[in-house]
Amino acid sequence: MSSLSQGTFDPETLAKRVPPTALQYLIHAIRPGATLARRAEITFQGFVRLKPRLPWLSFRGRETIEAGRSFHVRARASLGPLLVTTRDGYEQGAATAQVRLFGLIPVMDRYGADVARSSRGRLVVESTWLPSSFLPQFGAHWSEEGSLLHLTMPIDNEDVRVRMRLESDGLLRELSLQRWSDLTDDGSYAWIPFAAHTEAERTFGDYTVPSRLRASWWAGTDREFEFFRTEVDTIHYSP
Repeated sequence: MSSLSQGTFDPETLAKRVPPTALQYLIHAIRPGATLARRAEITFQGFVRLKPRLPWLSFRGRETIEAGRSFHVRARASLGPLLVTTRDGYEQGAATAQVRLFGLIPVMDRYGADVARSSRGRLVVESTWLPSSFLPQFGAHWSEEGSLLHLTMPIDNEDVRVRMRLESDGLLRELSLQRWSDLTDDGSYAWIPFAAHTEAERTFGDYTVPSRLRASWWAGTDREFEFFRTEVDTIHYSP
């Protein structure tokens, strides 16, 4: 029985299953011999805005990620005296997004197939905080093209495809993909280029992951707008 099946990270075994650049990234992100985490609990803070002309809101959030399966986020944002609370989640093919003013007054409730499709992309993006998600036993398929890595993750019967750009030491500098979103001229859903950029990383236990990052919709186009800036406070990993 291999170390992978026993739940520890064994680069020698993994080298037979992923291309060299993917192996470099995974060795950088996961300490060899580490127990493979299937769950991460993250606390973070930063600034967010929903549309280009809206103001930045400061926020604090807490997220739980289950490898290849789900995420649940609770956050509190403020704009002067206004308190906004949000709850977002994805699990078993279904997603919800809720926004409340002062924790009570409904501002937004979203659910349905479009929200679920968008959330599958979000799950893969935010799984950079749980890099064991990107191992083959969780369904990950890797390929490389020049200096770019390509990762395909099957999430509830839909493949999510992302590209990664690494530094020479294996640090993940940029992750990009097409995400399903209604940030279009007429508010209809479409595939929109999305990118997350790592500005700093930290080691939490056996895992080295992005700790300060920013994210943009319409990435690489003249419509690009940065909507998310965050810094991680803590991450707790568990099998």
